[in-house]
Amino acid sequence: MFKIVDKYILRNFIPLFVMSFAVCWFIVVMQFLWRYIDELVGKGLSGFMLLQIIFYAALSFVPMALPLGILLASLMTLGNLGERLELLALKASGIRLYRIISPIVLLVVGMACGLFYFQNDLMIRAQVRMWTLVISARFATPEMEISPGIFYTGIPGYSLYAKERDPQNGLLKRLMVYDMSRGYLNPRIIRADSGRLVMDKSKKFLVLKLYKGQSFENLQSQTYNTSTDPVPYMLPRFDYSETFIPFDTNIKMQDEQELGSMYVGKNLHQLQVSIDSMIPILDSTRYSYARVVQTGILTGHYQGSPYAYEDNSSALATQEARIAQLEQRYRHPKAEDAQKLPSLSLRDSLQAIDMALDKAARIQDEARIYSASDDGAFYSYRTFHQEWHRKFTYPVSCIIFCLIGASLGAIVRRGGIGMPIIISIFFFVVYFIIDSFGTNMLRNETIPIWLGMWLSNIMLFPVGIFLAYKANQDSSALNVEAYVIFFRKLFGFRGVRKVEYQELVIEEADYVAGAHSVALAQEHTEALLKSPLLSQPIWRIWRYGRYQEDLLRLSRELDELTESLRHTSARMLTSKLGDLPLLPTRISPLLPHEERRGLIFALVLPLSLPLTLFFGRVRSHLKSDLKTTQSVLGQIAQEIEVARQGTQAKTNTTEYKLSTTPTIPSDIPEEVAIQ
Repeated sequence: MFKIVDKYILRNFIPLFVMSFAVCWFIVVMQFLWRYIDELVGKGLSGFMLLQIIFYAALSFVPMALPLGILLASLMTLGNLGERLELLALKASGIRLYRIISPIVLLVVGMACGLFYFQNDLMIRAQVRMWTLVISARFATPEMEISPGIFYTGIPGYSLYAKERDPQNGLLKRLMVYDMSRGYLNPRIIRADSGRLVMDKSKKFLVLKLYKGQSFENLQSQTYNTSTDPVPYMLPRFDYSETFIPFDTNIKMQDEQELGSMYVGKNLHQLQVSIDSMIPILDSTRYSYARVVQTGILTGHYQGSPYAYEDNSSALATQEARIAQLEQRYRHPKAEDAQKLPSLSLRDSLQAIDMALDKAARIQDEARIYSASDDGAFYSYRTFHQEWHRKFTYPVSCIIFCLIGASLGAIVRRGGIGMPIIISIFFFVVYFIIDSFGTNMLRNETIPIWLGMWLSNIMLFPVGIFLAYKANQDSSALNVEAYVIFFRKLFGFRGVRKVEYQELVIEEADYVAGAHSVALAQEHTEALLKSPLLSQPIWRIWRYGRYQEDLLRLSRELDELTESLRHTSARMLTSKLGDLPLLPTRISPLLPHEERRGLIFALVLPLSLPLTLFFGRVRSHLKSDLKTTQSVLGQIAQEIEVARQGTQAKTNTTEYKLSTTPTIPSDIPEEVAIQ
């Protein structure tokens, strides 16, 4: 039973999801159109056919756009709740984060189930129809668009060139036509002052109308083995000529049953049947190819019938022992055996090597043929297996992206569009990079097919669980400001001390004690600057870690001084207190207090070298802060004296007014005295 909070969260999520999904869907479809724009434009396609392609392409790319839309919508929803402090109010009321995002997760799980059904049924028909239209348009004949000054070769067997085109009537001027329909050795060349190229009503013939020209044509057919005898030709002139060219521009639709037998036209059950039928075919062909190749290698090497591919281990061991014995005999022959060895001349040796190379090349060519055939069989098996897994990977990715988006929205707490879009694009790009990497690896058979298809989900699922855990614990592990503060402290930048002026001071600060504290802080600052920790060379700093206690004492003294003097009515004194630097309590926790341990750490090379350089950077910042502290403490001492004198003057004036107040006689009534 949904509660009011669940309904409110869904009312925030659903409009954002519809908007983000529509935008992502549009971007994915436009990417498809830009990819195939060259194959669709200029093919004579009707507007209705183009709309069909766009519609079916939009249905086919729903699984790609849905995870990105869910990621963006969940991120924006939780970010808006966090920015409006509604998420904080829900957590303060005792509702955990997993309970807040549960309605979104349940809705996304329902979307994932619907996406699985859509991929397994509706999208199959849309993909078959879309690719049928795209392939039909790809093999359609392009429209006639002859640009002036460029040879047009869009008509098979013809090449047309026009110097210019009349913009009013479209007449081509100074036209040249190369008719090579009868072969390149028997061309017909036509030159004309002007001409037109029109299409008949059936769109099956082109009519080339030429005006005032001359043609060149051989009267004898030429071949490649022509003699040097002169060839008769003719140069007829004409005032008007018509040439009919077969040119069918009608769209020929491909058969949808051909695509229906491929992986794009099969549902989950049909894919499983195809995979089960491809496995024995693939295994048997690989076994047969390997047997043929190995038999050829052994036959060529030992000049005889080799052992069978399926021989048992005992026969194989006997054959290997015999081969080893022969190799030992001919490599290290005895004296009586050396005379029996045949002696080959250089020519015979070269012929033997040449024959061996020919046999090796022949076997290599056969292996390439078998490898190409095996690649074709494996491609069918792989595509069926990939499509089977893809019907599950996209629905699961929707749930993972919902988990990542909701958790990041609760952590970042930034609404609007800017930050959520950047984060969504980042995770979406990472997802598809990992997916492409896994696909390439499974194509090379480096990893199993199931691992390559699920690699992106396997990599991002722990990220989603980690983000959900951190968001539920209100952890600052992903808070950018926390990292900024950490690195500022790491490199010696500690910010500014904040001291605000108080308009109403109930009890004025003790300036006498403040002056004493300032003098004491000045003395300790001077002593710390002259201490070995800051005055000795940097490579000796490992010996003086104990002086960090003086830095801790000075830092606490400055904090106490600021707290005691902040209750003052002197604006200048408050401003000077804010100028005091924030001193660290130590240079680094890696610097030991004991001198012996410091020397041991200093001798651990090369680890101590970067730490020593780091200590030097922090110490230089600390020296600068201590010098600034000395200067500011002197100014604070002056302002304390001014504030003390001002307070003393106010006290004297008040005492004077009290001493000059007239006394009221005791015999006068109270009402009269008040008047």
